[in-house]
Amino acid sequence: MAKPHPAIKPAQPEKYGLTKENLSTDVRQVRNVVMTPEELLKSAHPLRKDGWSHVYITPKYRHGAHTTPIDTDIIAIWFGPFGDPTRRDKRNPWVGEGYVDINPEDAKSLGIEDGDYVWVDADPEDRPYHGEKIPGSENYRLSRLCLRARYYYGIPRTVSRSWFNMYGATYGSVQGHLENKDGLARNPRTGYQAMYRFGSHQSATRGWLKPTLMTESLVRKDTVGQVISKGFAPDVHCPTGAPKESFVKFSKAEDGGINPEKLWRPVKLGLRPTYENAAMKNFLKGAFVS
Repeated sequence: MAKPHPAIKPAQPEKYGLTKENLSTDVRQVRNVVMTPEELLKSAHPLRKDGWSHVYITPKYRHGAHTTPIDTDIIAIWFGPFGDPTRRDKRNPWVGEGYVDINPEDAKSLGIEDGDYVWVDADPEDRPYHGEKIPGSENYRLSRLCLRARYYYGIPRTVSRSWFNMYGATYGSVQGHLENKDGLARNPRTGYQAMYRFGSHQSATRGWLKPTLMTESLVRKDTVGQVISKGFAPDVHCPTGAPKESFVKFSKAEDGGINPEKLWRPVKLGLRPTYENAAMKNFLKGAFVS
């Protein structure tokens, strides 16, 4: 059996009353449990047995910054596969909307078609908020993430991705989506426009305090320069953005097609992964170029 590298030393969390059996979010962030490769491969995420299956990452779009895709309508349309200036599907929160990339094989195994709306649930202990989640309540309706699934072979299996550059739902945008005649997720009082019907990518992540058992002895690099120091520093220990190791469960919410059609129109036309028609297959082979 392989031995841990001598430079990797356990933090002895038991000294602080933190047992290996405590699988809460904060404790998993702070402790340092050392396993051999064999032990690690035999381990499992505590939520996997209940249907949590995917790592959910929310990176910044490579050629965008913050709200790039949503400050103008044409960019929102271009930003992803679900842009539609006519909004033939009035479920669309705007002329574009948030989506999640899923490997087609994973999605099919979950009964999710390309273009379907899906629910995305993260660790229920503290997401999308702390406390009891009551289905049908205003808070839960607002914050539970609902968005479209996009088949994408460029994402590895068991990994999923949403770009973070989009305005999330608010109480006002949800009210607008449900009450506005055009179905826009736009606050009827302020004009705030969301790109999600419900929730946002941040429903599955959270701001967090970087916890550590080594506040006084933690070796770190200073914010500016190459100076190596140790102990507390605001940039090390203060609240930061969402961790990227969110683990989520997907469940189908609605068909991608407009009632009574079940399939999203590009799927029916043979333009989407796993549904390619003959012309699309020729295009992918480069047959349109001579």
